[in-house]
Amino acid sequence: MLNNLFKSKVTYLILAIYLVICVWWLKINLTTSDITDENYLFGLAYPLIALIGCINGLYIARIWGGFSSLIGKAITLFSIALFGQAFGQVVWSYYNIIARVEIPYPSIGDLGYFSIIPLFILGMLCFAKASKIRVSLQKIHGKALVVVVPLIMLVFSYFLFMKDLVVDAEQPIKTFLDFGYPIGEALTISIAILTYGLSRKILGGNMRGKIMFMIFALILQYLTDSMYLYEVSVGTYYNAGTVDLLYATSFTFMSLGLISFKEIEE
Repeated sequence: MLNNLFKSKVTYLILAIYLVICVWWLKINLTTSDITDENYLFGLAYPLIALIGCINGLYIARIWGGFSSLIGKAITLFSIALFGQAFGQVVWSYYNIIARVEIPYPSIGDLGYFSIIPLFILGMLCFAKASKIRVSLQKIHGKALVVVVPLIMLVFSYFLFMKDLVVDAEQPIKTFLDFGYPIGEALTISIAILTYGLSRKILGGNMRGKIMFMIFALILQYLTDSMYLYEVSVGTYYNAGTVDLLYATSFTFMSLGLISFKEIEE
């Protein structure tokens, strides 16, 4: 898998941009404690990684036949999800840099942010089908995992993010997003964990490594989203902070994971 990664010039481009982002992040956080336009520009810059990953991922999906194959469909869905994240972050930056107003919630940016949930779920289901986990589902432990893992993740999300939420009938979209983000992400990570747990003894060769890499990238995305929701809830989030660096990192891993599929294995 690593051979595939480092055969691609896009890998070096993404890693170079990520290195610049890391150095820039250190400069911002070590030289000033104020929120300036540089913080907002940082938030506009790092989604470039996601955009490059999206474009390259859509190209790689064509090698696999696009929507005519499970792997091609999964790569396409993950690529579009990267675009959704980049779109949401560009809208966020627009409010900060150009409009200079408090970012509304919900906003058009949530179209991009929330879109990643169904896209990741569908993409992970395609990887799961490609991993032939139906064989494991026939066993008792496989059936138990399907029930236990999502239940644990939903309980975790409830106590961490949802126990203090209220249903506001006058703001149905906000209420939907308030509950939809943590529930959707809990389901996404549940499917990722199930795919790993049920396919680790089935898949072999490089394909196993590629899918495991994507699962790791998805878990990193989930942890970053969880940290963002937590920091927002306690009022400690700020632009160009640790959460933004973690988003840049998750975009990088997701983009590299897609590059690993560039060559089709026999």
